Amino acid sequence: MKKIAVVATNRPEQLARVRPYWVVRGGWDRLIVVEDGPEATIPGAYCWKDIDRELGEDAWIISRRDCGIKAFGFLMAYRDGADVIGTLDDDCVPIGHDWMGSHVDVLLASPAWASSVPGLRVRGLPYNNLGRMQNVMINVGLWSGVPDLDGPSGLLNPVREFKPPRGTTFAPPGRYVPMCGMNLAFRRAATPLMYFPFQGENSPYRRFDDIWAGVIAKKLCDHLGWAMAFGDPIVEHTRASDAFKNLRAEAAGIELNETFWKIVDGVVLATGSPAEAAHELGWHLRHNAEVEGYVNRVGEALQIWVRHLTT
Repeated sequence: MKKIAVVATNRPEQLARVRPYWVVRGGWDRLIVVEDGPEATIPGAYCWKDIDRELGEDAWIISRRDCGIKAFGFLMAYRDGADVIGTLDDDCVPIGHDWMGSHVDVLLASPAWASSVPGLRVRGLPYNNLGRMQNVMINVGLWSGVPDLDGPSGLLNPVREFKPPRGTTFAPPGRYVPMCGMNLAFRRAATPLMYFPFQGENSPYRRFDDIWAGVIAKKLCDHLGWAMAFGDPIVEHTRASDAFKNLRAEAAGIELNETFWKIVDGVVLATGSPAEAAHELGWHLRHNAEVEGYVNRVGEALQIWVRHLTT
């Protein structure tokens, strides 16, 4: 099994500080770094120049000046034959000795049986044959230390010593949960679902790239009969971002975030394979005459994303 981790950064000094911890606690076969700038200053990192070279006129689908640029790393990992792709933010340190292995355990070895009461062995739970879920395709890990809050919450109720509950939960069909891109892994087959909509430079929106990617991914998971998991493994989030800057960055997207998921949820899909379903969802968003131009462009970008994965 080939496991590739992806990190995007615009702070090489931050990456240098946490990278030694990743070497000890990573568990991956290759680390892909995407540097969010015109030229790479980190040896071996991808940068804007590489995005332009690889995607040509389609390079606009990848975010710049936004952490969604990590999607380019997903594409490179997929092309390199990764069976599992994971991603970390550059200020997140794995806890334990095998961060990627912990993600793989959730993706490939989650038991088919679970107690109806967490922490209590209820009557009827098999002793030796709990089975394995075969359809867990995306696992969203959590964070200790500084939680992933939005700007208003960070201003009104700042938290610096957060400790998440351990274990894994699954979002049932029809339920959406914010997908944080700070600590995330997915199986190869799910890569067509994992497009992070372009934000940052030349976009009115910021800080919703992973959230809206999660909406798209969850819609497609429900259609495909796939499960999305949340919980372990935990990483330590070491840097508290400025709540006022977050609020300014999020302001434009807060209103669209109230309806983006409804637009996606309202699409009726017919096709079966992950690539076909993602492309079909992109078509519906691209040609939806009732929504603003940005959503239409996200649909076009999703179709282009699928094309670069399948050609």
